[in-house]
Amino acid sequence: MACNANLTLLETQLTCPICLDVFKEPLLLGCGHSFCKDCLQGILKESKTNLICPVCRQEVHDSSFAPNVIVKHLIDTLKLVSDQKTGAENCPLHHDPLSLYCEQDQEIICGLCGIIGDHYHHQITPLTSVYSRMKEEVSTLITEVQRERRSLEEQISKLTNNKTRISNESDVFQRLICKEFQQLHRYIDEEESHFKDIVVGKTAELVGSIESQLKQKNELLSNVYKRERELESFGNEHHLQFIRWRFKGLV
Repeated sequence: MACNANLTLLETQLTCPICLDVFKEPLLLGCGHSFCKDCLQGILKESKTNLICPVCRQEVHDSSFAPNVIVKHLIDTLKLVSDQKTGAENCPLHHDPLSLYCEQDQEIICGLCGIIGDHYHHQITPLTSVYSRMKEEVSTLITEVQRERRSLEEQISKLTNNKTRISNESDVFQRLICKEFQQLHRYIDEEESHFKDIVVGKTAELVGSIESQLKQKNELLSNVYKRERELESFGNEHHLQFIRWRFKGLV
C-alpha cells in the first residue's frame, strides 16, 4: 500500500500544471517550472507579449526552452515501475522482484542474484537505466532505418524518373526513325520507278531498232528467195531461151 501511495505521489509531482496530465515532452522554463511541449506552444500562440509562467507568474524572456531531461527520465522510470507492478515477475531462485540487469550475462536478475547468486561480481545495472539506454539505442536504430528508407525512396524515385525519361525518349526516337525510313522508302521507290522507266525506254528503243533491221533483212531475204526461185526456173529453160533472157538482163 505504501508503494502505491509513493507511486501516486510521484505521478502527482510529474503532472503538467496546464493539462493536469503526466508530462509529455517536458520543457524547462528559466524560472524552473516545467510544462508539456504542446501546452507551452499553445500558451505562446495566445500570448501577445512576453510569456508569463502560469505557476509563478514570472515573465519569461527566452522563447527557446530546453527539454527537462531529468523529468523525462523520471517519467520513463514511473512507466517502467507501473509496468512492473501490473506484470511483476519474481526471481525463480530467490523470489525477489526482477529489478536489475547483468551486463555480462545479459540477463534480468534480482538483487540477491547479484549479491549471493551466479552474477556475483558482475556488472549490474538497474532496469530503469537499461530501459532508458535501450530506448535510446532503439531511437538511434529508428533514425538509421528512416535515413536508409529515405535513401532507398530517393533511389527508387530517381530510377522511376529515369525509366519514364528513357521510355519517352525511346518513343521520340522511334517516331524519328519511322519518319526517316518513310522518306528513305519514298526516295527508293522514286529511284526505282525512275530507273525502271529508263530501262523500259532503252529497251523499247533497242527493240524498235532491232525490229526495223529485222524488217529490212526480211524484205531483203524475201527478194533473195524470189530471185533464187527465178534463177532455179531459168535453169529448166531451153538454152536458147536462157541466153535470150540473160542478155535481156533477167539474170
